Amino acid sequence: MDAPAQGPTGTDFRNLSPSQSPEPSPARDTCGNQSLSVPAPRPEHHLTCTNTPGTDAGTEAGTEGPNDREPPTRLRPAQLTDELDIVWLLPLDDLDYVREGLDITKRRAGRPAYHGRGRLVGYANLRPGALATRDSGRFDRRMFWLLPHDRAESPDTEYRTHAPLEAVDPRTVLPRLPGRLTDRAWGSPLPEPPTTAPA
Repeated sequence: MDAPAQGPTGTDFRNLSPSQSPEPSPARDTCGNQSLSVPAPRPEHHLTCTNTPGTDAGTEAGTEGPNDREPPTRLRPAQLTDELDIVWLLPLDDLDYVREGLDITKRRAGRPAYHGRGRLVGYANLRPGALATRDSGRFDRRMFWLLPHDRAESPDTEYRTHAPLEAVDPRTVLPRLPGRLTDRAWGSPLPEPPTTAPA
């Protein structure tokens, strides 16, 4: 099973308080007579969305079953209030879904640097008066990307009849509104919500 997919710059730990941070204490090591502090590997966590069947995260114990409908969106409109427009780098005709997430950039607008796997297919520009969201003077901007094993990139993908965790239909993306998962993005009709038997 594939490892959980991450956004353009990896797992987002912005929603954790210091007491909740999963980062382990640095491991001690030495090089000659000099003591070095070597960070231990960070565990993988999904902080802003729920694991759902048919995603990179897979189906794990305690996650929802196959009859659950679409997962909740990872982004909230309150996180996107400064968006001015969305720029697509590819035609949307052949894109059933794209991966959506926030990334940290130096500028409010213009094509951002992309250092993740796969390729960048779209991004949001912020309004000129948007304030930096970090002490470093950087901005959180929405990015859209594809990985090599996504449906639009590979004919033998596992995502023919389902979609990864970050997937949204690009046709539902608007400035200041998160994208949604649709039947087209899922690759088949979205699973129906479970029916509850009367008490």
